[in-house]
Amino acid sequence: MNALPKLRFHDLFLLFPLLLVTAFAFAQDSEPNATPSLLLGQGNQLPRVKAGLAAGNADLVAALKKIVEDADTALDQPIANVVDEGALPPSGDPHDYYSYSPYWWPDPENADGPYIWRDGVTNPDRYTSDVSRLEAMRDAVTSLVPAWYFTGDERYAERAVQQLRAWFLDPATKMNPNVQFGQKRRGHNYNSPSGVLEAWRMEWIVDCAILLESFPGWTVEEANALRSWFSQFATWMVESPEGIEESMQPNNHGSWYNAQLILYALYGENFDLARKQLDGMPARIFSQVFIDGRQPQELIRTRSLNYSIYNARALVTVARLGRHLDYDLFAYRSLEGRSIKLAVDYMTPYILGEKEWPLKQIRPHSNGSAAQLYWNAALGFQEREFADTLRKLPGDPLPSPIVQLLDPLPEGW
Repeated sequence: MNALPKLRFHDLFLLFPLLLVTAFAFAQDSEPNATPSLLLGQGNQLPRVKAGLAAGNADLVAALKKIVEDADTALDQPIANVVDEGALPPSGDPHDYYSYSPYWWPDPENADGPYIWRDGVTNPDRYTSDVSRLEAMRDAVTSLVPAWYFTGDERYAERAVQQLRAWFLDPATKMNPNVQFGQKRRGHNYNSPSGVLEAWRMEWIVDCAILLESFPGWTVEEANALRSWFSQFATWMVESPEGIEESMQPNNHGSWYNAQLILYALYGENFDLARKQLDGMPARIFSQVFIDGRQPQELIRTRSLNYSIYNARALVTVARLGRHLDYDLFAYRSLEGRSIKLAVDYMTPYILGEKEWPLKQIRPHSNGSAAQLYWNAALGFQEREFADTLRKLPGDPLPSPIVQLLDPLPEGW
């Protein structure tokens, strides 16, 4: 990312049809009134992204190329839904989401007994549950919708509409608006509150659905029904025992609970619920960030730097969402100086390899996750220094293509 790669003539030849369609879409959809009100992304920047694509900006073209490749794959994949073959949830209702907790394994000393915890080590059996179907739905929608939006090819939008209907709206296949049985621990008669965390996989579904509101094949009634689904889900989060317990978690679980509840409440137009969450965020920041910037609740994990990055990402996400309701959590400082920025700044020399992380880290931290953090922080704090840090990360990682296209950095950053 230190410099834009040069496109070879052969690359331009192969991408010419894509660029031509993009230029056409830009010409057809550049009216000010067409600007979508995105929640995670920046709707007002989409005309600039389209112009950059039409001009052959290498990073944007590469991001769209990956999106289109994934969308083409999605066109050939079956429509995912929550009632497909798999283990039946304890409720007996196949419309209830059901998944297994990632870090729980069979007990080698008691093969028939309850599963035991191995922090940071994922049991692959987890992907035999609904989490794999949820991810298939997400991957399809979050490639199909941007592919349609930036190329104008309506096949992608039509397929995305079919997928959204199947997962959220069709009475025969839709998911009930809860994750009561998410991350079940096998052998334990207990509904894990951490299942709520799994629902964050739907985050970019929201902005994709907002983009689709300009597609004639996605009706006003369907758009309103999807907003209602997410409003119901947000209500379940604050009223259910699982949601209430997760909201009280002092670590990244609580932070991501706040992030998704605020996002889904905003999309579902339950603004009072979103405000209540934002009102409590200064207390969470105070409790989660030491006066030197360490995040104590994440330091006890076997991948403590990973989880410190992960929690900081949640805090930055919440702060950016807060701006939709005129909250400025980026400016929050306790009397001792505790703040989101302090947490990010503390980690930076360790993430860049300038210092050795002093605590447990059973495998190297993810530079991809760090890229997401600094990209989001650059936009949230509106400070170029975070974009500069992003460029220093080993391997020049970039966030996901949908982030690059829907939530771009300022020009020249």
